[in-house]
Parts: sequence; structure tokens; C-alpha cells
Amino acid sequence: MNRSLKQTLVFVIAMIFLISACVFGQSGTDTEKFTNLVMTSVAQTVTAFPTSTPIPTDTPSATPTEITPTIQFTAIPTFVFPTSTPVETTRTDYVCDIINQKPFDDTSFRPGDSFDIKWTIVNTGTQRWENETYLEYQSGPQMTEKTPIKLPRLKPGGQYDVVLDATAPSESGMQIMVWAVIGPGTVKDSIYWMCYPYVRIIVK
Repeated sequence: MNRSLKQTLVFVIAMIFLISACVFGQSGTDTEKFTNLVMTSVAQTVTAFPTSTPIPTDTPSATPTEITPTIQFTAIPTFVFPTSTPVETTRTDYVCDIINQKPFDDTSFRPGDSFDIKWTIVNTGTQRWENETYLEYQSGPQMTEKTPIKLPRLKPGGQYDVVLDATAPSESGMQIMVWAVIGPGTVKDSIYWMCYPYVRIIVK
């Protein structure tokens, strides 16, 4: 029973006793009627105040009409950026390419045969070549002289033809001779190792 209901009942009962005392001298029939009237009022007052909040006895279960998909969140990977410059990077400033190569790869020669080597060197970089840029022998069977060949200061897109006299080696089988286009500087600090012309022949 809540507090308001208790206060109301106390007030009504007090009124009953008070009024009963006032009409004590009257007839029993009048007193009984009055008492019944007051009790009826008390009953109506009690009915007006619910004792507790009604609790539903049957709670319908919700029937889902659509299945809600479960969303799974994937952790975002943490990217760690390098703190130092990579040792090797792609260069576009000083590079070259070889076109119109002769003889073609795997051309057959007999030991000691004479032939010409031709390379068309193209500056495919973004910078004009500097002075002291050379074509130099690097490795493989010696088919030509080892004398370095000085190259002109080619602009980007520029070409230069190199023709060498060569002799097939005496050893049979596949023979590969490699040269290189190198700019000024030492092997240690030069950034001008641009491309590697080569010859690959078959000696029979």
C-alpha cells in the first residue's frame, strides 16, 4: 500500500470515530446507516488507488520478420612508414637504352670469324649527359679492343651509333661480351651507370 492511500484511510477512520462520537446519542438505526455510508466511501477510496503497478501476465514474444545481419568490424592495419631512404631507387635522370643491335642474339660464327658490332645508344633519361661519359668494356670474352669510347653529350631522346670491329673467340658455345655506358665519377660514387650494351653469339 502506498503512502497516499495510508494517509487517506487514516483520515477517513478518524472521521468515522469523530462523527460516531457526535451522533452517539442518536438511535442505533441512524448510527448504523451513517457508519455504512462512511465504509462505502472508504471502499471507494481504496479502489481509486491501485496498490501496485499491474504486471502483464503474458508478454507476446516478437517474431522477427527479417534477420538483421551481424556486422563484423575488421581492425585497420597500422602502417609503419620507413624512416630512412631506401638504398636503391628507380632512376629516371641518367638512363639509356640500346636499339638496332647487330649482330642479333645467338647469331652463329666460326672461331676467328670477323664481324661488326653495332649499337645505337639512346638517352632515355631526363637529363643531358655530362662530359666524360664513356662506353667501356666490362666482362666476357674479348672480341674487340678494350679502348673506352667517349660519347657525346646526348640530350634526352638523343641517339648515337657505335660501330666496333670484332672477332669471334676460339672457344665454342655461347659467348657473351658486356660493355657499359658510364658517366663521370668513380665506381663507388658515380650515379651515371646508365645501361649495358652486350653481344651474344654462338661459336661453332
